[in-house]
Amino acid sequence: MIDFNLWKEVLTNPIETFKKEEKNADLGQGVIHIAIAGVIAGFIGGLATFTGLTAVGSMGGFGTGMMGAGIGIIAFIGALIITPIVTVIGWLIFSGIIYIFAMIFGAKGDFTKQSYLIALYGAPLMIITSILNIIPFAGGILSFLAGLYGLYLLTMALKQVHKISTGKAVAIWLIPIVVFLVLAAILAGAAYMTILPLMTV
Repeated sequence: MIDFNLWKEVLTNPIETFKKEEKNADLGQGVIHIAIAGVIAGFIGGLATFTGLTAVGSMGGFGTGMMGAGIGIIAFIGALIITPIVTVIGWLIFSGIIYIFAMIFGAKGDFTKQSYLIALYGAPLMIITSILNIIPFAGGILSFLAGLYGLYLLTMALKQVHKISTGKAVAIWLIPIVVFLVLAAILAGAAYMTILPLMTV
């Protein structure tokens, strides 16, 4: 069973919660945390689409008419099924990338412990972000701030698991982000250079 009180504890008192929960690390429990959050986030996102609260919903009119209602129901059910699957896979891939860079920096922590602690804060933040994303205007800013807090929580989790300094913990997640942005810029540039001659014909 999932102790949902952990979600509140990890958001309000992360350092002590990470210390306490490190010994309880279990990959299966991490999957459950992320999957449950994925179902809840999928429900929120699907409901928002069905009722027309999202950009997609407002464009398609999912909340009105027989045709729109039918598509909205399909989107709602799809979100409930797909979101938890995608979030669990994404969580494992993300933790795997972070773990590789942690090893590069000489960390000695355990993958299971790292993944479990990431799941503890990742699950409630996922739900919070899904709610914030349907708030007009301010939702985007609040989601960004929630993301920044997520990076702080990731830093604290890495420090606890790998017994490293704050600087190393930040570098472990910052370098992959920089690498990704550089690769994205290179690919975008290559795509532009490929399309540009076609546009001038």
